Amino acid sequence: MKGRRFGITAVSVAVGIGATVVIGHMAGLRLNFTDSAPLGLWRVQPVKVVAIKRGDLIEVCPPSSPVVMRMSERHYLSPGNCSGSGVIPLLKPVSAVAGDMIRLKQGQPVSVNGVELPNTITMPAIPAWPDGDYTVKATEIWLFSSYSAGSFDSRYFGPVELASVRGIASSVLVHGDMSAITKGLTKP
Repeated sequence: MKGRRFGITAVSVAVGIGATVVIGHMAGLRLNFTDSAPLGLWRVQPVKVVAIKRGDLIEVCPPSSPVVMRMSERHYLSPGNCSGSGVIPLLKPVSAVAGDMIRLKQGQPVSVNGVELPNTITMPAIPAWPDGDYTVKATEIWLFSSYSAGSFDSRYFGPVELASVRGIASSVLVHGDMSAITKGLTKP
């Protein structure tokens, strides 16, 4: 009898947790355990792509580039519902928008409009986006996290189409320095 009661309780708890996760996700709640932003609970709200500006933290599907597919195969990126790449959406800060100038050079920090962003030197173990000077097109954004040198962002997968943006993220309950997410960025 005790075993049966335990089994019923365990199933009830599992169903309760599952329902909470599904309802939370539908309400836009996301847990972040990555290096791109402070750890914790975030809320993602839909946004019109024309409203996205430098410094926003967004939920976005990365492009289905070879480096994204490689990171997925190595389980660095979790499986998810992003079409093309098949990974979960990422939380990333918008660092460059239409008209901005990006400079990428191996062994040096990324610069946006001539300003170097901290923690943006590429890691040698991951293939980087080609060195060069890039002007951001009207249909794209570039995402660089100055929060952590370990962030997987546009240093590796390049520009992201605006159509890939899922929403704007805001902190609910997080642990970490929020100002470090966009350190070095000039705000519009």
